[in-house]
Amino acid sequence: MTTGHRPLYNLFMAKKFSTSDLSRLTDDKALAIAAFGESVAAYRYIVLSEKARDARLRESFERMAREERLQRDRIQALLQRLAPSAGYYLSPEDKLAVCVGPRLVDARDDARFDEAMKLVIASEKRSASFYARFTAFAQDPAVKTLLAELAAAGIAQVQRLRALLKEAGKQIAEPCPVSQLHMS
Repeated sequence: MTTGHRPLYNLFMAKKFSTSDLSRLTDDKALAIAAFGESVAAYRYIVLSEKARDARLRESFERMAREERLQRDRIQALLQRLAPSAGYYLSPEDKLAVCVGPRLVDARDDARFDEAMKLVIASEKRSASFYARFTAFAQDPAVKTLLAELAAAGIAQVQRLRALLKEAGKQIAEPCPVSQLHMS
């Protein structure tokens, strides 16, 4: 999908990464943001699995959706323990801390599939960076441990996506290699 001359992906990437001061973020709010990111990721992998023509891609995306839901459930269980009655409003900036682009990805043809993959990979990187950066400010040891695990899982997910796409004969140009991520 394009708007004028620029692919829609480029318009979403043009939005600045959230620059909020993570030191002012509470553990429960960070977990709420993390749960949002994992929910969006799970939803996107479901959409990709439904649109994938290749059986291996479809199965891989289904597995990734399950993994993201399990991660979201772990986050929500910890959030329930820390703040059982809290409700959270997530601002656009909060959502931007863990997600790139719209929640719904369009993967109905090859060009849109490639754009969707760019969003998914960028969001995985952004989430991993958020998790890793927030661990320095987490007060609860369980939050620190979980987010550190999720940061590592996010980077591993990016590597799995790259390998999977390479096997499928797709080359996705990423604007930010994992090696350039600010992880601490």
